[in-house]
Amino acid sequence: MSMLLGGHETFYPRPGWLAKGLLFLQSNRPGSFSRVEVADALGVGRNMARSIGWWLRMTGLAERANQSKPLELSELGKTIAQHDPFMGLLGTWWLVHASAVTAGTGSSLPWFFSHHLPSRFSRADLIEELHKSARMKSGKEFSLPRIQREVATVLKAYAVPVPRASNDPEDNLGSPLHRLNLIRHFRTVDRYERTTSTPLPPEILGLVISAVTAAKPPHLLDEDVEIDVQLSGSEMALTGGMLGKGKLELLEIATDGSQQIGKEHMGARRLAGATQISVRSAQPARWAGRLYSRIMERAGKPAA
Repeated sequence: MSMLLGGHETFYPRPGWLAKGLLFLQSNRPGSFSRVEVADALGVGRNMARSIGWWLRMTGLAERANQSKPLELSELGKTIAQHDPFMGLLGTWWLVHASAVTAGTGSSLPWFFSHHLPSRFSRADLIEELHKSARMKSGKEFSLPRIQREVATVLKAYAVPVPRASNDPEDNLGSPLHRLNLIRHFRTVDRYERTTSTPLPPEILGLVISAVTAAKPPHLLDEDVEIDVQLSGSEMALTGGMLGKGKLELLEIATDGSQQIGKEHMGARRLAGATQISVRSAQPARWAGRLYSRIMERAGKPAA
């Protein structure tokens, strides 16, 4: 699949944007986010409305039956809209990110969390590498300004500025994806660094592993039939890159996950001298449902 660049109108997701889009689509109104009346209903400008539609689709929260059809909520989007419609829970943003890097929409988002990229980098480094990767994937040349806009938008979406204080009101808007703390931007030296400090719910690990190993076999996963899968070394590296976690961290999450969500859904074991992570594979919406059920149970509330 070729890499799709642009479509976000150079806007990163602002607080409340995706929640507005989810609630709009949940109301069963037409999902053509390029229409003026949709922008008016969302309370944003027309370019911003198009950006909201792009982020909903590229994060796997909304989808089209075909290119001529308007957007509608995906099963994952419906699950989030049901359990956390205002998207206030940290776990919801882990779901958004995990879906974004595994949804297969063709966006550049998975590339930015490739395990092949270094843990420390400059913006110029990313621009150069993305330029080469986009050309290889698409078989065509992209203009340098287009690559620069792509890198700037994704970094704005994910990179937490350090120090955070700024006189620029635009910087102070922040992005909800900053809550994941996956990338930090050290402003004084203008360098970026991947981080691993934010706790990861085991259901997110299960979602990503299910997507990474979906080729074994895909027809079962399409029907949302649970199948047992095991993570190989290359799949472990790919999963770690997507989630900003090292191998040992992934193993710890899987071990804890076997206690939190049950050994029938996730586990870690040693086999022939190697440690393996195993999950009972399922669709993203099912992993999301498990996450929200556990959150509600921990809070002493009945699941919706």
